[in-house]
Amino acid sequence: MIRSVFAWVRAEATFLVLLAVAAAGAYLYVEVQRIRADRDDLLHTAEKICARAGADWAATKEAKRGVLCARRAAELATFKSTADQETARLLAAAMEDANARAARDLRSASTSAARMRDALSRMENADAQAERRNLVDREWTAAVNGVAGLRPPGR
Repeated sequence: MIRSVFAWVRAEATFLVLLAVAAAGAYLYVEVQRIRADRDDLLHTAEKICARAGADWAATKEAKRGVLCARRAAELATFKSTADQETARLLAAAMEDANARAARDLRSASTSAARMRDALSRMENADAQAERRNLVDREWTAAVNGVAGLRPPGR
């Protein structure tokens, strides 16, 4: 049985070699078509990207194909980096300014609260004296003005 198979292979060797070459050729043809399709797809994608970046993919007199697009992409990357850095700097400055204003507001509110406590204390003292003496005088009026946030009366 094996001898008959070998005899048949020897007799049909030319046809079998031709069949193997045809199969290899068909495989290579399919692979080349796939490679061409991938290349065309990549070129189309590159053209779309360059169009969106505002550059031309095609070759010109002064540059080969894709060079102008690569330059434009580098310019855009530099711009993005610079813009990000400037944005971070401006944000940090704005936050610093907001923190400084908040600190000033806090000091101002603290000072205002201390003045109000002092004015209320003076008002209570002046009110107690006015009640004890049964007399509303200049000190009492100054204490009322102080609670209201007004200047003391002129002398």
